[in-house]
Amino acid sequence: MTTKSVIDTSLGKVWVTHFDNGDAALWWPDRARVGPAVVEIIDGRAAWKPKYSNWIVPAVHAETLIAEIGDL
Repeated sequence: MTTKSVIDTSLGKVWVTHFDNGDAALWWPDRARVGPAVVEIIDGRAAWKPKYSNWIVPAVHAETLIAEIGDL
């Protein structure tokens, strides 16, 4: 079962979908202030999936990236 959460940063909100396999999907509104900061954090550790309009973070990086985004 997937679960959802929201990371409330100083730059805006990031929505997270947590998958059973440990992967996570990240989404924020287009042109949101938080976007460039999150992309800088996840660069090289997540993949953009245009079909779903979100970033997929593999399980190996999910916990760390979510914590780093939460520090924004």
